[in-house]
Parts: sequence; structure tokens; C-alpha cells
Amino acid sequence: MRQKSLLFAIFAAATLLWLPARAQLLWRVSGNGLERPSYVMGTHHLALPSMLDSISGFADALAASGAVWGEVDCDSMASPQVMRRMAMAMMAPPDSALSRLLSADGYAVVERTFNKYFGATGLTLKQLDALKPTAIATQMQVLRDAANMGNWDPSQQIDAVVQRRARAAGKAVHGLESIDFQIGLLLGAPLTTQASDLLEMCKRDSVYATVSAEICSAYERQDLDRLLQLMEDEECAGDSREAQRLIYDRNSRWAAMLPAAMAQGPVLVCVGAGHLPGAKGLLALLRGQGFTVAPFAGANNAGEGQ
Repeated sequence: MRQKSLLFAIFAAATLLWLPARAQLLWRVSGNGLERPSYVMGTHHLALPSMLDSISGFADALAASGAVWGEVDCDSMASPQVMRRMAMAMMAPPDSALSRLLSADGYAVVERTFNKYFGATGLTLKQLDALKPTAIATQMQVLRDAANMGNWDPSQQIDAVVQRRARAAGKAVHGLESIDFQIGLLLGAPLTTQASDLLEMCKRDSVYATVSAEICSAYERQDLDRLLQLMEDEECAGDSREAQRLIYDRNSRWAAMLPAAMAQGPVLVCVGAGHLPGAKGLLALLRGQGFTVAPFAGANNAGEGQ
């Protein structure tokens, strides 16, 4: 089911033989002709910025890097022009409102789940009837995950904070994907498919709530192995074609782009933690190109790279 894969693609957030089990979000990439190492760090897009204090070696990796690469340039996402484009992309055609896409019974199921998350705000599903179903689903997912992350502040998302710190230190910031690509990735599916995904997500809300809590907990423990298990679990994994499109195809594109960026000088790559582990994860793909990929715990850590 598409929404299952989407859950892990947005917030991660795939044999475990490729690395030893350990709690690790930050990795050093060296060798293969690089004069100086670069770094890859997994994020959870709703994690509190204080999480950075728990990632040993983060400050050293940022200081050693001349640029930061994220899934997208967060500053560009916040520009008025992009906000308008995103708002337009979220709107369904007049003849495809949610109340038209779902049966009365299906709409009632979605409305009950919507009220669970938005009831305190006074916002009603009817007010969002003109939005594409995935736009509604994403907002519900954000509120679900935010409840597991504590005092979440949308203006202080960890990816954006890393990029702000980089800019404040005079470092360049780049996006691995364009805004248009991300809009198409999340909102480009047929509306009938989006509606059925939203309905299925609402029917299985208790399952999603449990998985969401486990993902947040695994991230806070820096446990990539557990994230991988959740992604591969038959109850959670969903449509393998969607996992390929939303996770693994993107990993392949990023792995093809990064060698040229790293050859220009050290970079810190920050992407969703779900993109890192597994045989088709970003770390394994970089290793497959001849790079040495090892845990990084700081420049002064005697065990770093072992």
C-alpha cells in the first residue's frame, strides 16, 4: 500500500550483513581518491534540534565540511514564490474534492481520524475538502509524529537548523533535489489513488501510531538497525514499487551525484535516516563505489573509523 512506503520515505520518517549492529547516525566517507573525508548523517525531519547534541562528532563534521547537502535547500522551501507553488500543487481540481473522491462511509472514516488530530485546532475536514488527499495525509502524519517528538516547533526542524548553522559559518548549502521534483514525488499520483491511500491510512491509524512511535524512538536511540527492520517488516513495508520510487531510486540518484561534490572538498550530507541502511541504502551504495564508509564519533575519538 502506497501510504505505508510514504510514511518511511518522508520521516525516516531495507540484510543487516553490511554493517555491525550499533547505534550510529553519523558516518565518515573517505578513500577512493578523496583528499579529505566527507560525512553522511541521518535525520528525522521532525526531530528536535537538541538531538544534534546527542550525535557525537556532529560539530566536528560540520566544522570540517565546506558545504552541506540536504534533500532540499530548506531556505528555498520557505520563499514566498515556492510557498505559492506548493499551495497551488496541493489543490485538487474543482471536480475532484475529497468528498467526491470518497464514498460517504469512506469520508466518515477519514473525518473521524482527522478530528482526532485536528479537533483541538477547530479545523474541520470540510474546510480542506479542496486539497489533494496526500496533502491531508501528510499533515496528519506530521501531527502524529510531532506528538512523539515532544515540544516540536515547525520553524526548528533539524534539517533546517543544520543548514542555518552552515550558512552562519559561511558554508554553502545545496539541495539534492529540486522543489518541483519533491512536489511531483509527493503529490503527483492519481487523485483516486491518493484518496484510497488516505482512507487506508485512516482505517489503520492505530498501526501507524505504533509504528510512528517506534520510528521516533529508534531515531532518538540512533538505531539504524531498528529503522531498517521497521522498513522491511511486512506489516509496514507496503508496496515494494513505492519503496523503490520513494526511497531506493532516490538513494541511487544521490549516490551518483555525491562523488563529484565530495571531490570538490569535504561535505556534510544530511538526509532522512531511512535512506542510510540496508543493501540499497546510501551508505552501501557509496561503499560499492569504492569509498570507505565508517562510523564517525568525532576527530578526537580514538575508536573513530574502527
